[in-house]
Amino acid sequence: MAMGVNEEMPILKANRLSSGIPDLDIILEGGYFNPGNIIMIGPSGIEKAAFAYHFISSVGANENAYIICGNSSPADIINKASTLGMNLNKPNISFIDCYSATLGKADESNPKIKVVPGPGALNDISLMLNEAIKESTGKKIRIVFDTLSTFVLYNPSDSIRKFLSVIEGRLKSVNATAIYLVDDGVHDKQVLSLMAHGMDETYTIEDKGGKIVMVLPELDMPVPIKIGPAGVMVV
Repeated sequence: MAMGVNEEMPILKANRLSSGIPDLDIILEGGYFNPGNIIMIGPSGIEKAAFAYHFISSVGANENAYIICGNSSPADIINKASTLGMNLNKPNISFIDCYSATLGKADESNPKIKVVPGPGALNDISLMLNEAIKESTGKKIRIVFDTLSTFVLYNPSDSIRKFLSVIEGRLKSVNATAIYLVDDGVHDKQVLSLMAHGMDETYTIEDKGGKIVMVLPELDMPVPIKIGPAGVMVV
């Protein structure tokens, strides 16, 4: 058996973490890079979020998962995921809530929700990620920024650059895979380049005349997808 290959399923590489979408895992030869930082760009609708929900909801027994909320509350995200057939109400799924405090509705009584004053509090987010890393010692970590666009809009470019540079390296060093959702059409090319710098992979969700496709760096052809009651399907 070649080194770096999953012995149970030789087609799947060992340095991958399941996307939570079986057909996509086959295309990606096992899932997303692990460790790795992935930027996922797409319209502000449900499509790219559905990929994130699949990724988080498929968290394994020896893993922890965290969603960093920038423009929705944890309750809203849980409800959205449930409409797509995914359960984010699991003991090893937690939230870093950077949204609710801006509305005065933060829930500080729930141990699974770590409250941050707002998307501009990058130092607080960094500290919360440090806590997440400590409580996940010996485990793989899944992280989703929902969405990175929100944090970019609330912070100077130089602060975002330094923040991403630090956390990208920190997360990879502890065997984490992080997905950073980015809203298409919101940022200019310079800002998109800033966010993509240092990322291991860039995936793009596009609407081609009513048909949704996922553009993958490894493939010449886009992958057609469909979002339904069971979430993302490769068609």
